[in-house]
Amino acid sequence: MARKSKKMIESLDLSRKKEKVFDVDNNIKVAYKTGKLIFGKSQVLNQLRQKPFKMLIIANNCPAELDAQLSHYNSLMNDILFIHRYHGSSWELGIAMGKPYMISIIGINDFGDSDLLSLKTKSNQ
Repeated sequence: MARKSKKMIESLDLSRKKEKVFDVDNNIKVAYKTGKLIFGKSQVLNQLRQKPFKMLIIANNCPAELDAQLSHYNSLMNDILFIHRYHGSSWELGIAMGKPYMISIIGINDFGDSDLLSLKTKSNQ
């Protein structure tokens, strides 16, 4: 019996292993569960005036007015705030957070167990 299981282990093809692909949606959900996030235009802008975020995620169809406000606040800050443009719409960003409504912007204070900080390094390369 032990010989059969040993032969089966040797015959397994390990070259078919899938590589892990970075999933932004999954990491947003993990950050929401374990970290500290604020979402919504008014809440994020109010918090941004008081204390800057570590990172912002904005939807692809974010209003141009909000984008202009963020770039204005970013120009006034000492440390430039990293803003990641999410690949999907505000509906998809809401679904990624597990909410049944549109979310145009997410402010991240604490990443929690997620790997969203790697987005910053990927964009710099």
